[in-house]
Amino acid sequence: MKKITLLFYALLSCSMIFGQQDVGVVGANNWLQGWTSFKPLTNDYAQTTKILPNVISSNFNLSSYETYLMVGEVYVTNNATLTIEAGTVIRASSDEYSALIITKGAKINAQGLPNNPIVFTSSKSERERKPGDWGGIYILGNAPINTYGGLYKIESSLDPSLIVAGGNNVDDNSGVLKNVRVEFAGRGKDRNAVYDAVSFVGVGKGTTIEAVQSSFSNGNSFKFIGGKVKGSKLFAYRSKNSDFEFTQGTNCELENGLIIRYAFFSANSGFRGIHIKQFENKDLTDFSKPNTNVVINNFSIVNESEGQTGTNGLVREAIFLNKDCSFSISKSIITGFETALLLSSDIDLNEDNLSKIKLQRVFINNCTKNITSAQGTSASEELESYYAARILGNVYYKALQADIFNDVSNERTPDYRIKIGGIK
Repeated sequence: MKKITLLFYALLSCSMIFGQQDVGVVGANNWLQGWTSFKPLTNDYAQTTKILPNVISSNFNLSSYETYLMVGEVYVTNNATLTIEAGTVIRASSDEYSALIITKGAKINAQGLPNNPIVFTSSKSERERKPGDWGGIYILGNAPINTYGGLYKIESSLDPSLIVAGGNNVDDNSGVLKNVRVEFAGRGKDRNAVYDAVSFVGVGKGTTIEAVQSSFSNGNSFKFIGGKVKGSKLFAYRSKNSDFEFTQGTNCELENGLIIRYAFFSANSGFRGIHIKQFENKDLTDFSKPNTNVVINNFSIVNESEGQTGTNGLVREAIFLNKDCSFSISKSIITGFETALLLSSDIDLNEDNLSKIKLQRVFINNCTKNITSAQGTSASEELESYYAARILGNVYYKALQADIFNDVSNERTPDYRIKIGGIK
């Protein structure tokens, strides 16, 4: 406790004013309008008119006048750029494992518009789609990964030279993902395997990642493996696994994002809104290289099944942090979870460890517990007290989500910005 107290006094040099309307997702307008979908199961997409080639080795354009079928693994290679016009729909075959792989050196240029997004979805008809109908999108870059040799190989039957990510270029540019929806992904190559909707592997900060929605993923919504990544307006909706997972030394900064979890869609154990890990495979990890470091600003992390009967035991922690990772979250909202932040049992509460875990101006609402440690009650009480220090500006609160957010009951496009006066 003495070391925690010393660290607290070191923070007194900071000064903050707890503003209300700049907490959680922000914007002059509701940035979910137009490009997102809250009912993708019932969307009536056009029938496919063309089949994507499995190998794209030169610059290739997709037109919004066509609806494309993706059958099997489609990979962009040879430093080519796949350009996708705003409004284009790509439907992935559910009869086999289908995935889009942007190999190292290649690029994706997917620039949808707020009123005309690009959509990756299932080939199944409306009301028949389900999580795991197809694989997902893999973007492989040339930025650092903390493995031996600095490389990471994804699972695929493709030529091994095409499925390796990682390098030394933190400014690497794998292209643009903007105003893009990814629906019903997360199927693995093997029958019982689970993959992730969008995977960024060794992706550099030259890549533009803005306004991307993952809905009903059978795996994680977004996974970051190594790399130096920046992104904004990422939206994870009703994932079965975790919404955001970070591992293998990713250095990631995300802002203005939204996570909506629903207890009845989530897998029953081990999955969270945000999961921060030191490694995917300990035997392949080079611990002399930088560990995972995640910075998150202006996020709203919401358990949508607030107050519904039958959710006992289904609602878990919003954020889980493993040993030797750095994590900073500020100007954000966490509401309706069992625990807002849970530290793994091997994180000792000392000055060095807590200096890597920063919570500032976080509004924690209607969580059974706020900030806890898997070490037990005594450690949890210390954490709760430490992060409640007034200088940090964190708030523990009890209110209905309808009283906090502008319009969560809007079935077409809810508004998760803070309501004026919603935070007292």
